[in-house]
Order: sequence, then C-alpha cells, then structure tokens
Amino acid sequence: MASKPHKMFWEEEVADIFHNFNPDPQGEPVKERHSRLYKFWDLNQKYLFLLENTLVADVKTSNSPEQLIAVLPNTSVDTAQKPIFMSPEKKKRCLCCVKSGNGQYQIELKEKDIMDLYLDPKNAKAFTFYSKGMDNGDTCSFESAEFPGWFLSTSTEAKKPIGLSQKGGSQNILFYFERKS
Repeated sequence: MASKPHKMFWEEEVADIFHNFNPDPQGEPVKERHSRLYKFWDLNQKYLFLLENTLVADVKTSNSPEQLIAVLPNTSVDTAQKPIFMSPEKKKRCLCCVKSGNGQYQIELKEKDIMDLYLDPKNAKAFTFYSKGMDNGDTCSFESAEFPGWFLSTSTEAKKPIGLSQKGGSQNILFYFERKS
C-alpha cells in the first residue's frame, strides 16, 4: 500500500520556497524558476477567486473554477520573516497593499508580473507579505510589509473582496492552504 505524501506545514513550505529560490553565489536571483501555486481558503471554507479584477472570498461550488495563487519569495528584505509576493495564477497582477483616499488600508491587484517583482524586488514593499505558519501548522497568515500589524483578510460574508485587517477583528486572517505545483 502506497503511503500518502507528507503534507508540509506552512513554515516548511515557505522554507522550501526560500531554499529553492536561493540566489546564485554572485547574489543574482534564480531566473529559471516558476512560482509555486497554492489554493487558499479561510476558516469558513471560503476560497479565493478572481471576480472581474478583484480577488474575493466565496464558498466553492461544483462549478466554481479553481483559483490558484502564485507565490515567490522576496529575498531583498528580512528573510527571517518569510517575505513573499502573491499573484492570481497566469495574471500579470499582484496583490498590493495601498492606502485609499479616505485613509483605509486595502488590497488592490496592481499591474505587475510576479516574476518581475522577484527578479527586481527593490521598492516592492507594498507587494510584500510576511508569511507565518500558525501554531497547528495547518493555517497561515500574511502580514503586510507596507503596513505592519495589518493582515490579508476575508470578510465573514461571501463574495466580498479580500482586504487588510488587524488581529482580533471580525475578519478572518487565517488561511488553509494546499500546494498545487
């Protein structure tokens, strides 16, 4: 009987990403790599989906398309905090933390190729998330590097855009994950 492959905890996944994307000895980023693909969903079983040009969280149905999120490391900032870039698969847009006109912190999908961010991560703080595996290892959170203390979050309501929230609020900041590549 074949044994089931070991599912890595988020901390193991991120360590593996950073290991596989180590710069060459001259410090140049690895250029031949492809991003890792993951499926993410929150504690209420709402998956991340691209709707028009907005990333929303919604309950998955049998006819829901699978939305994968590409992940690459940002090796230009404190790697101990496991900084990553995130982008909907096969899109030239990345998750970016911005401050709206009324002063609210929010997530936007900005025109930027995730591989371009990886190859030239300078001035990419708004696109960077510090990723952290939680105590049980099955969930993770993503803190904005641009706005410390603010985390990628989903609303308690379905079909709402993802946002940024602080710990302890009504928003979900913990995500389950499944590696797809």
